Amino acid sequence: MNYVKPYLIFMCLVWLPWGLMCIFDTSGIVDIIGVTSVDATGNTDLRVMYGGFQFAVGLMAAWALFDQRYFGNFVYALAFLASCMALSRTYGLVVDGSTTIYTWGVLGFEVFAGVTGILWLRTLSRQA
Repeated sequence: MNYVKPYLIFMCLVWLPWGLMCIFDTSGIVDIIGVTSVDATGNTDLRVMYGGFQFAVGLMAAWALFDQRYFGNFVYALAFLASCMALSRTYGLVVDGSTTIYTWGVLGFEVFAGVTGILWLRTLSRQA
């Protein structure tokens, strides 16, 4: 369990800044990945689905960092969320042909997050 704190710090550093950027500057999403909206409702949805979601995962990691009783809850959520994100992105990569460096990089992180979430769950279940 020596790796819990560094793991959580890393997760905070990945999820929180991207979430905040997507909440407060939707133009960054356009510049980086090309996603945009056509009206105010679409912008709000971008803030929620990109920013709010990413920020929430980062806050869960931060909460677990400061109170490790919640580490299991965090990796449980991460195992499902990141795995589903990786599967969805892989599908998009295949059917849309989105083979940009961004897609490969984020897919790599999502696979890492999903697999490590699952591995942490297995480790925690063995200790119980």
